[in-house]
Amino acid sequence: MNRDALWIVCCGMKRSGSTLQYQLAAHLVEGAGLGARVGWTEKFADAVALTAGTRAWKVYKNHNYSEEIAAQFRAGQAKGIYVYRDVRDVFVSFMHKQDAPFERLWQRDILRELVENDAKWTALPDMLVSRYEEMSQDIAAEVGRIAAHLGIPVSHDEAGAIAGEYNVELQKARTDQFKDPKSLSSKITFDPHSLLHDNHISKTQGQVGQWRDYLSQAQVDLIETRYGDWLTSHGYALSNESVSGT
Repeated sequence: MNRDALWIVCCGMKRSGSTLQYQLAAHLVEGAGLGARVGWTEKFADAVALTAGTRAWKVYKNHNYSEEIAAQFRAGQAKGIYVYRDVRDVFVSFMHKQDAPFERLWQRDILRELVENDAKWTALPDMLVSRYEEMSQDIAAEVGRIAAHLGIPVSHDEAGAIAGEYNVELQKARTDQFKDPKSLSSKITFDPHSLLHDNHISKTQGQVGQWRDYLSQAQVDLIETRYGDWLTSHGYALSNESVSGT
């Protein structure tokens, strides 16, 4: 085991604040001089190749569970940072991001892989699990939780200062630069440093409970029928108690 070359894997559910967790973890690790951000790659093998020979912590983001990444956890070579969210809100966030109607995304069953990965990621050792609804309301507390998980000392004031750099208004301003014709950033739609992209922040800015405003009851019933067990097991109340998960 080499604790000097740990992988810090930010693997949270899509559309649930995993990029924020990545930014906070990278800020803490780099600030402590323990390592650097690797970014995102489609395959873990590509990240391994990019960091070959690195004797420092590597902050990495990937949503997709793989046995190659899991092996790093089981060998004590990785710490994980994960976040989950009400999948009804996740669905609406996908609708906004992809500018797609409910029916198209429902046919693709976009939530299935997320729910399956949720069970796999959270079963791994050394995994910090956060709830989006709590994290989004108190980013400073999330800084503290991540710091404690990584063993990086941070004071209450320091956590607040770090959180202030990543509030939703500043994140939105960063993504808006991609659309400003006067900005060099307008030539790109993705920033490999922050992992923000041009439509990263939805028009509701991550509002909790937005599904109530954007989904019909029939659409909610479809989600709750298929994923009701997941919702209730994670502490989310169903809109209609007569609907049970299958």
